[in-house]
Amino acid sequence: MPEVRLTVDGDEWGGWQSYRINLGMQQLAGAFDLRLTERWAGQDSRRALRVGAPCTLHYDGELLITGYLDNVAPTYNAEDHSITVAGRDKTADLVDCSAPATQWIGRSLAAVARELCAPFGITVLDQVGANVPFRSLKPNDGETVFEMLDQAARIRGVLLITDGRGNLVITRAGTERASDALRLGQNILSGAGNFDLRDVFSSYSLKGQQPGDDWLSGETAAAVLAKASDSRIKRHRPLTLIADAPLDGAGARERVTWERNVRWGRSQSITYSVQGHRQGNGALWRPNMLTPVFDAYQFLDGEARLITDLTYILDDQGERSDLTVMPREAFDLVAQPEPEPTDASW
Repeated sequence: MPEVRLTVDGDEWGGWQSYRINLGMQQLAGAFDLRLTERWAGQDSRRALRVGAPCTLHYDGELLITGYLDNVAPTYNAEDHSITVAGRDKTADLVDCSAPATQWIGRSLAAVARELCAPFGITVLDQVGANVPFRSLKPNDGETVFEMLDQAARIRGVLLITDGRGNLVITRAGTERASDALRLGQNILSGAGNFDLRDVFSSYSLKGQQPGDDWLSGETAAAVLAKASDSRIKRHRPLTLIADAPLDGAGARERVTWERNVRWGRSQSITYSVQGHRQGNGALWRPNMLTPVFDAYQFLDGEARLITDLTYILDDQGERSDLTVMPREAFDLVAQPEPEPTDASW
């Protein structure tokens, strides 16, 4: 019987009666919450689970999380005891901890990420060649390491995720396809949509400045105005955006189109529950995979959707997985102009 096994200080813990393991593209660090209740069985001692200890979490031998125990919560009485254990990937330290007040000149995203991650024992894997140098990178006061790196990653049009091995991965939205499709009436046990148009508009206008030329002696030229419309929004809902760096007409058109696509994509979220954690070919469901969706209730007939978030669950209803899917365009980031450096931030 496949099971989740937690390894801490060389000891393996299995037999968990319930768990939730969260992985995804919208959270840098995977997280787990495990629970076990049992009789004392004639003894009143326990193996220690040291909070803060390094740990790994496997499912059926496959590594899911490499990190640390955040919380250990035992409860007990004269007859039985229970223990709840929670932890996160190593990259959680990047989410929690402040960035140093350092300015980097002419360094790339990958180079700065490696320097910032080294003290945390985190390796950076650059899958997209994020080697274009920034004029200047500097955290704002109070920013965490992740907030600083995430802002720089957005400018370069890339994503920051973890791989379950404690590494920080610089990547883009996946093109790998899952073996299984999601099919209502077959492997889909239930579905729940979340269609939220509060951040979606019928038209987008982007205003900015384009770089000067010889005629303008290096000064910025008149405002560039690019527009994009979304015919899916039927009522009048205009939005004007102001670029925070000089850009030309082509750059403005690309940026405003991206804004429209991402806002729509992230408004179209569906979470499906499926039996078990594996696909028909034996591979685990994983985030950043594309899967066709056949769901007549949502008018989907094989459209490929990106798995953005994933929860492996064991509870009194058995073992299942919750998969949140969105249109791929929700994570199709494009490079943005680099803001002008200032003493306060960039």
